[in-house]
Amino acid sequence: MATAWKPSPVIKIYEALGAVADGRVEIDGDTARVASSDKAKTYDVRHDPAAGSITANDNGSYWQGYLGYPGIAYLMERGVLAYDGGLTAGLAGVPWKELATRYRNDWAKVEKHVREDLSEKGVDLDRFDAGLAEISSRLEELALTKLSPRLRPPK
Repeated sequence: MATAWKPSPVIKIYEALGAVADGRVEIDGDTARVASSDKAKTYDVRHDPAAGSITANDNGSYWQGYLGYPGIAYLMERGVLAYDGGLTAGLAGVPWKELATRYRNDWAKVEKHVREDLSEKGVDLDRFDAGLAEISSRLEELALTKLSPRLRPPK
């Protein structure tokens, strides 16, 4: 029996939207390579649409058991995970790695920082939050399972 993914933290949806906004998702059929925000790493995503399975080798997907942003971004780009394209606007160029380092991987602080930036850019946060909730619920409805074999994250 295939293992289900844990629900992805909402910050991973922000990151996925950022990856899409930055054009960091390179799709090749049922696989993709997704560059990190600082372009220092590239993550591999593999998808088996017929089996409803996906895997990615980012830390969240590998170690934490939730589908991380590379897998979510791939699903968005492939049209498997519908989303409001307007949500990406304020998330282009967000330096996720730098923010994670600055806030010592305290994702609540990273999210607060990004939300303040979005607000300054004139993004309607109520609309933004509604869009995030919709993506989150669609992701759960997909009920994707973990595709084997899993690749270890890049160093």
